[in-house]
Amino acid sequence: MSYLSKDERREEIMQAAMRVALSEGFTAMTVRRIATEAKVATGQVHHHFASAGELKSQAFIRLIRDLLDAEVVAANASWREKLHAMLGSDDRSFEPYIRLWREAQLLAARDAEIKGAYVLTMEMWHQETVAIIRAGEQQNAFNLKDTPENIAWRLIGLVCGLDGLYVLSMPEMDDAAFNRHLETLITLELG
Repeated sequence: MSYLSKDERREEIMQAAMRVALSEGFTAMTVRRIATEAKVATGQVHHHFASAGELKSQAFIRLIRDLLDAEVVAANASWREKLHAMLGSDDRSFEPYIRLWREAQLLAARDAEIKGAYVLTMEMWHQETVAIIRAGEQQNAFNLKDTPENIAWRLIGLVCGLDGLYVLSMPEMDDAAFNRHLETLITLELG
């Protein structure tokens, strides 16, 4: 094992936790599993993080930040395309992130640290959505009938509801239907 500074070791453990989260989910994120992935002793994990819950929550927040920052559409895409991508990308490479977000929603009811992280990631998603709506409005791409904040929450609410139906594998809720419903609400909200 090579010598790493405290910050470097902490980051190595965080990266290992993120890999475990994406590949195996929250339930697999035990201190032992993360330590194995990071190739450190379990005591190192405890040394760098106050609790397993803290590590899980921080890893989750970082992963969702990565998801929100991902370049899904070209820089020259329309504001409508950028908004649609922020709310529901068809890129299958994001599926591990979406599965983790779904799992966090379920765990939030019984785990205060995960709940805090989940609420924070929803707020992050909201802020990114508001920023796209505002930028589109400034360039006359959108015709707002309400505040960007309210519109963003309604759009996010629709996406969460549609995702819930999608997860149930309902025949009426495939990718095409998801996108159609999202586009309908974007049009109703933003012209």
